[in-house]
Amino acid sequence: MSPEIKQYCLLVVEDNPGDYILLKEYLKLSQLPIDKIVHADSLKFVPFLIKENVFDIVLLDLTLPDSNGVDSVITLGRLLPQTPIIVLSGLSTIEIAVESISLGAQDYLMKGEFDEKLLAKSIQYSIERKKTTEILRESNERYEMVNLATNDVIWEWDYATNKGLWGSGLIKNFGYSRDDLIKKDTWANQYLHPDDISKIKEKIAFTLERRIENWEEEFRFRCADGSYKDILDRGFILYNEDGTPQKMYGAMTDITASRKLEKALTEQKLFQQKLITEITIDTQENERGMLGRELHDNINQILAAAKIYIGMAKAGEGNRQALIDDSFKLIDNAMEEIRKLSKTLVAPSLGDIGLKEALEELVEEINITATTYFQLEYKSKKKADKKIELMIYRIVQEQMNNILKHAKAKEAGIKIDIEENRLFLLLTDNGVGFDTEIKATGIGMRNIKSRIEFYSGKVTIISSPGNGCALKAEVPL
Repeated sequence: MSPEIKQYCLLVVEDNPGDYILLKEYLKLSQLPIDKIVHADSLKFVPFLIKENVFDIVLLDLTLPDSNGVDSVITLGRLLPQTPIIVLSGLSTIEIAVESISLGAQDYLMKGEFDEKLLAKSIQYSIERKKTTEILRESNERYEMVNLATNDVIWEWDYATNKGLWGSGLIKNFGYSRDDLIKKDTWANQYLHPDDISKIKEKIAFTLERRIENWEEEFRFRCADGSYKDILDRGFILYNEDGTPQKMYGAMTDITASRKLEKALTEQKLFQQKLITEITIDTQENERGMLGRELHDNINQILAAAKIYIGMAKAGEGNRQALIDDSFKLIDNAMEEIRKLSKTLVAPSLGDIGLKEALEELVEEINITATTYFQLEYKSKKKADKKIELMIYRIVQEQMNNILKHAKAKEAGIKIDIEENRLFLLLTDNGVGFDTEIKATGIGMRNIKSRIEFYSGKVTIISSPGNGCALKAEVPL
């Protein structure tokens, strides 16, 4: 089944009855698929006719009783912006007819110099030209809207003319003016950082040589004030049938902020790694010093006394059985101190017992001998990762040691709340407190902060002289 042929509805604005009758005859002879011809002898009737009809084309006489020359074209163009206009001109108005084309008319015909064939050709040409013009106008509008909607710089390059255009993003992103929107063949030397010019030229040449359609590259783009921004440029190349490049279209994205952020994060990561390394070394040295003091000042003294007693018993001095009994007690004492010391240094097996049980055991042992009484509150909706549990255990252990050594507190609290997506830790004491600007940067506190931050958590220390201390930590799960 063949498609239905479009039937035209024509508007003829002509005040001369003779010219209108002749035109009407030509339209009949043209064999165009005309459904309806509407006639108006002046411009004032057009608004009423528009309400009742949808016109495909207008045939306009430039000499009317209520309008004359290009004013008629302008008025009709406002009334029917989507409808093509053919101007009917006399010899005396040829210059005006030509001017009418520049104002939006699609064609003009000289009265008395056209027949039905030329009329048919003009009508068909004008309808198609108007369609093409509308498509181009809508395309340009979309292009402008894209330029306004995006922060990218839309650009194009024509290989035939060796010229191109920058989008309006060049103005708002890089400070240039509308006079700079013409893209010249010197654009690379004009805008690119000198160190990036050869890289971009080689990339484009490589792409063209292999007839690749898409390419992308990063470079530094010069702003109007002489500074540079980091850019990600993406291009698409349109080739002719013989493989020669015809046009290239692309978009430049400003990635300066993201590159600065990446650099800052990298530097922060390096600093964090360095800090962790320093703290690890400091902690190891600290633990070694503590171990040495414990062995020398405590365990070594106990074993030395046991050795003396055993020596006296061996030499037959004093009550031999009493000396042996005292030596046994001293050795047993030394073993207990070594056990406590090793338990402090070696992490508990949280695989065998949970974090709650390990902390309960730690709190129970300290409460037996310490002057500070610790109370544990533990809530959990899910089980945390073993590494995070060990990290929390070490932080609690570290802060408990800080409280015992420096706080002079009577009471201290440990609160742990594990929810679905985060772990919350709170350690408080009612001790002497301290100035956080001075003491919050010690090895112990730095160690705690580095452990928390390693797991993307955050830690806050609240304290002042005479008001105790509160350590708050939150870790994402």
